[in-house]
Amino acid sequence: MNRKKIFITSFITLLFSLTYGQISGDITKDNRKPTTNQAFVIEGHVTGKIVFEISVDNEGKVTSAKVIESESTIKSSPAKIKARNHVMTFQFEPGTWFPKYHQGRVAITMVRPK
Repeated sequence: MNRKKIFITSFITLLFSLTYGQISGDITKDNRKPTTNQAFVIEGHVTGKIVFEISVDNEGKVTSAKVIESESTIKSSPAKIKARNHVMTFQFEPGTWFPKYHQGRVAITMVRPK
């Protein structure tokens, strides 16, 4: 029974670290949590990483997502558009105590199916 608790605790810790490892910036510093279960790995025609600078409004909606070219490994415009459309569906905790346009970064990994 003790092993089961350790396994469950480890799994939950891993899950949260994977989620919060993909989101950074003021959003995580201010402990603003995502409210939707979004994937940080998506399928595409190329493999690599795209990092976005995002802005989130008081309602928790992503209002803008700009590619950070220097931190991204994918150069394909169609792949960037697909990843941006995905990031724009993210939702975060609403709240008037957060900045009007809360800033953060989201890293999306794109993988090419076999």
